[in-house]
Amino acid sequence: MSKVFIKESVRSLVEFILKSGSIDNRFTSITNKRALEGTRAHQKVQKNNEDFYKKYDKEVYLKSEFDLGNFILKVDGRADGIIIEGNDVIIEEIKSTYKNLEDIKDDNETHWAQLKFYAFIYALDNDLKEIDIQLTYYQLDVEETKIFRRKVTFEEIEKYILSILEEYKIYFDLLTTYREKRDLTIRSMEFPFENYRKGQLKLARSAYGTIREKETIFIKAPTGIGKTISTLFPAIKAIEALGREKIFYLTARGVNGKVAEDTLNVLRDKGLYFRSLSIMAKEKICLNDKVSCNPEECIYARGYYDKNKEAIKEFLGKGNHIYSDDIIEISKKLEICPFELSLDLIGWCDCIICDYNYMFDPRVALKRVQDDEDKGKILLIDECHNLVDRGRSMYSASLNKESVMNLRKKLKGKDINLYKILGKINDCFIKLRKECDEIEKENFITKEPPGEIFRHLRRFMSESEESLAKYKAEEFIEEYLQLYFDINKFLSIGEIYGDDYVTYIKKSGNDITLKLFCVNPSEKLLNILKGTGGNVLFSATLTPMSYYMDLIVGKREAYRLNLESPFDKNNLQVIKKGIDIRYKARERTLSMVCDEIKRFVLEEKGNYLVFFPSYEYLDIAFEEIKSIDNMTLMVQDQYMSDRDKKRFIEIFENEKNIVGLGVLGGMFSEGIDLPGEKLIGTIIVGVGFPKISIEREIIKEYFEDKGFDYSYIYPGINKVMQAVGRVIRTEEDKGRALLIDDRYFNYKYKNILPKDWY
Repeated sequence: MSKVFIKESVRSLVEFILKSGSIDNRFTSITNKRALEGTRAHQKVQKNNEDFYKKYDKEVYLKSEFDLGNFILKVDGRADGIIIEGNDVIIEEIKSTYKNLEDIKDDNETHWAQLKFYAFIYALDNDLKEIDIQLTYYQLDVEETKIFRRKVTFEEIEKYILSILEEYKIYFDLLTTYREKRDLTIRSMEFPFENYRKGQLKLARSAYGTIREKETIFIKAPTGIGKTISTLFPAIKAIEALGREKIFYLTARGVNGKVAEDTLNVLRDKGLYFRSLSIMAKEKICLNDKVSCNPEECIYARGYYDKNKEAIKEFLGKGNHIYSDDIIEISKKLEICPFELSLDLIGWCDCIICDYNYMFDPRVALKRVQDDEDKGKILLIDECHNLVDRGRSMYSASLNKESVMNLRKKLKGKDINLYKILGKINDCFIKLRKECDEIEKENFITKEPPGEIFRHLRRFMSESEESLAKYKAEEFIEEYLQLYFDINKFLSIGEIYGDDYVTYIKKSGNDITLKLFCVNPSEKLLNILKGTGGNVLFSATLTPMSYYMDLIVGKREAYRLNLESPFDKNNLQVIKKGIDIRYKARERTLSMVCDEIKRFVLEEKGNYLVFFPSYEYLDIAFEEIKSIDNMTLMVQDQYMSDRDKKRFIEIFENEKNIVGLGVLGGMFSEGIDLPGEKLIGTIIVGVGFPKISIEREIIKEYFEDKGFDYSYIYPGINKVMQAVGRVIRTEEDKGRALLIDDRYFNYKYKNILPKDWY
């Protein structure tokens, strides 16, 4: 039997074995900030080295393989620099820091271990008997370096590397045994249902072909085709047949993750041995009284890295889904952080079910899985129509004057430096307000980033390194932390600001909001998508597909597949009423709209959902309707909790003759599943037209000829199609939809909406 190959980066391997101590995320944002500043520091040191040394190579990719008995370990990474001085070879690792250089010692074993790995690989490839290793620390405040250099023999570093690999082998022997069993079951795995639905086989084959070619495909697959099994099945096959490392099943909401979990369990029931994991938000899985990830305030953070490997070992012999309850149970037993453990388990699982932000959001993305030289990860992106607005949100950032002034007042008399810095930041906001006043507008837009304020924001971040710890017991610490996080994101987004951004300033009374708005997120999203082993983006409502492709992958070519519904077209009856529901006509036509709603639900008794364009419209319509004979009315509240939402859905699942009033684009118009008699019809008032806003107008201007469609029509139509999609969930379902708006008879909407609706 051929040996299993295991791939690992030098950094991940070293940190897994050698990292110890506690979690301390009090300076998580500082860490993120350092990542940006650290990149600049690396570039500066590397540029100086290029000027100083006759022969200097930067970012040198190194890889090697180690036969560890049951498996072959493939290790790779990038050495920051390699210096050649005569007969001497020096491998350099650059680390940025805010510590005083005099306080830095040459005793960081993890840093030296990383260097020794690179040195060993280089010496092995070049038949060197000895080699120099150099740690260069770059102090970010004073822009000075401190260098430690050691000369090591090949025998010395070989002995050291083998000792690390021997400890590593304990865990990977378990992983290898697991993978051998997993691959056998994948090879014999068959599609779990007796027959493919119409279009399902084509979907599965297209997904597999795309993964094989390491390309991207957009798939419009109507409800009922079975998108989840049709994407997961070929992706799992690709892990064994194509050597892919991992599947990331990305969702916009938790309910879709539950469907993926259930689908994997269907395959396990048929014999699949396969380890998967769902990542729950930190706030939901935290065991502490409050989310305070530091050893002083949380026993589960204390000594985490001394105990986490024991927890990981508990899961290595299992081929099942790891639920949050499983993680919580062992976390309580070992007194370790369940959220951090779930992140550590990613490397040991084959399928990760998580929110979009863990892959795309620069603040929380899983950096440990993004640096994949071999493109080993597969992305399955569910309900990918959500990725456009989510992308804009993830790559945008804002600050407001009020939060700056509130913290400044709290710091008066306590911290003169921070007080002055916040004053300078406030001065920048005052200038912006004056610009609004001069042009006599409540807002203005520019394509340039606000240069002056960045300097003061960076000073705020640097000053906060010590101040955050100093004020941790103050009542305003949460307010301080929130502003700190907001400024950190603002600076991070400022680093990637480009032609796909605008800056807008909005005046609201005495307050001023400053926003870096990502109008077109395609370049940022594509940067993630092009570094994978295949991407399958799917949704029932990619209409028109060119719009979503343009805003997710830009001008890059991608495959596309448009599938028809597998259900009988006669199962859904769509009725349209040409009533003007625009704001100016609302008072005149409200009673007509409400009469149509009442008539529709009384024609055939059962459960209905009615969606209005806004909460304001819902409220006035409710006053007009109030009651419908022999029907129970339920109203979506604007601030419903998860428990309220669950209760709302349970009533539809267990009772009859229910009419639910909600908002189009809200929590009940997509992502819920009410098959059969649980929902027999839906009514949609309006065309989903988004509310006119600064951002919608910016989008309209940015995309010029396509602007109105991109900003208003296409996002609105998606909401409509999602809402109608709640009615027909299975082959047996039959139902009706009523669309109320005269715009449905406009040629633009006729060309976009399904022909079956006309």
